[in-house]
Amino acid sequence: VYCDNSLLYNDQQEEYKIFNPKMELELNKIGSLEFTIYNDHPNFDRMQRLKSIIQVFQDGFLLFRGRILDDIQGFYNEKQVSCEGELAFLVDSIQRPYDFTGTPADLFTQFITNHNAQVDEVKRFKVGSITVTDPNDYISRSDSEYLNTWESIQKKLLETLGGYIWIRHEEDGVYIDYLEELNLLSPQKIEFGKNLMDLKRETKGADIATAIIPLGAKEEGSENRVTIASVNNGVDYVYNQEAVDRFGQIYKVIQWDDVTEPGNLLTKANEALNEQMQMFYS
Repeated sequence: VYCDNSLLYNDQQEEYKIFNPKMELELNKIGSLEFTIYNDHPNFDRMQRLKSIIQVFQDGFLLFRGRILDDIQGFYNEKQVSCEGELAFLVDSIQRPYDFTGTPADLFTQFITNHNAQVDEVKRFKVGSITVTDPNDYISRSDSEYLNTWESIQKKLLETLGGYIWIRHEEDGVYIDYLEELNLLSPQKIEFGKNLMDLKRETKGADIATAIIPLGAKEEGSENRVTIASVNNGVDYVYNQEAVDRFGQIYKVIQWDDVTEPGNLLTKANEALNEQMQMFYS
């Protein structure tokens, strides 16, 4: 087990130990990893919430990659660490309202391209194999809501067309596939009591953000909502640079149905962002 490039666990090295590890994975769900680590561990202080990348290998095979979601300090200064799988990176980006016509492959590519434009490099994916099709290979999709990318993939593709989201780690980068069928085999040997994984639980990302897209009331005679772009140099979001530097870019949409003026909306957005910062550092 590695935290970024620092070793956390190796069963051949006594000083690199973690305790009570539990990994839970499921197709088309965000996986999780939990463990306890004590303060005499050489890399105890290297773990950064939301920023550090955790990787779990067995026999050279990557079983899990994700980030630290929470760490709880215990009575003996131990940390109970909770991690979420890398599909959770897709929760950090927002798909603005759109009207789309084209192939499922085109829409999936559009979602991933928009995601990559909003997040740090470590959270980006290369579009890989896409084998899901529609009978006519032509679909129409639209959305006036500001859903995150993972929600958009679920609602606009998985729920209507089915298929599987699969992440591959290759020498030239991290690929995300959208497959009609899975024909993949893991080289890992499953042994009861040693590395058997639970296949039922879904872990959702925390309700936190380093950037906020505020939406006000619907404009008269339109489904479009008031934004802050006109009073914020053409940008429809606010962010905290210190939090972005520390945790990365994590977007969240907050809606105020009673706010009709962009200036008032900007004030509320900044107040909400300050509340987020208090959550980060509490």
